Amino acid sequence: VVWIGARQLMLIFVNAGETEIISEGVRYLHIEGAFYCGIGCLFLLYGLYRGIGKPGMSVVLTVISLGTRVALAYLLSAVPSIGVAGIWWSVPIGWGLADLVGLAYYIKKKAAA
Repeated sequence: VVWIGARQLMLIFVNAGETEIISEGVRYLHIEGAFYCGIGCLFLLYGLYRGIGKPGMSVVLTVISLGTRVALAYLLSAVPSIGVAGIWWSVPIGWGLADLVGLAYYIKKKAAA
């Protein structure tokens, strides 16, 4: 829905004459919208770890996700050929890294049990 209706979503918040803002917003929504399943998986992992009595792991995953986003947004946006899109890409990369760590930890602990 976000991917397909990106322009229409932007028009809810921005006047149609603001073409540059709309264009950048559509690019953002296309990047984020394509990877929303990553944040969904991350929310599932947060719930899993709270449910099995390991809420500290939820905190670790949050730190990984946010830390990755902040660091990559800073680094990627400084690359002239990437620019502001680096900020947009840092978000799904952070989600994905936290997802991988969360799943790997779960599989490792399950195999050890």
